[in-house]
Amino acid sequence: MSSDVSEQRLAEAAHYLDEAVYLYNEKISNLHVLTKLYHAMIYSLMALFSIRDIGDRTHADIIERFEREYVRTGVFDPAILESLRFAYDVTHECDCAHMKQPDDRDIEGLLPAAGRLVREVGALLHGD
Repeated sequence: MSSDVSEQRLAEAAHYLDEAVYLYNEKISNLHVLTKLYHAMIYSLMALFSIRDIGDRTHADIIERFEREYVRTGVFDPAILESLRFAYDVTHECDCAHMKQPDDRDIEGLLPAAGRLVREVGALLHGD
């Protein structure tokens, strides 16, 4: 069953995914594309957990909960978690001057994973 918060977060996730696809198709910075994909994924998790306000939780906390409750139990493919962790690592790099710049291969791996997560969270929330 889906709540208003979950629906809002899922819509935001879909919007970030659309922006990522647009930026990638326009050959705009892969780092910006990856950031949009990461936000699509984290907002999907926020939808899954009906998180309106992140409060004192961190993205790492949310990802760990996703792993514990949904990946380890077989609801979601571990490959999605692997992609999410990769995007998290790149976007949370402390030293921007030395931040890994994602290449096309990175983006081409993340695009389907992010799209799949957004779709599968939506299906789960809607009872599909």
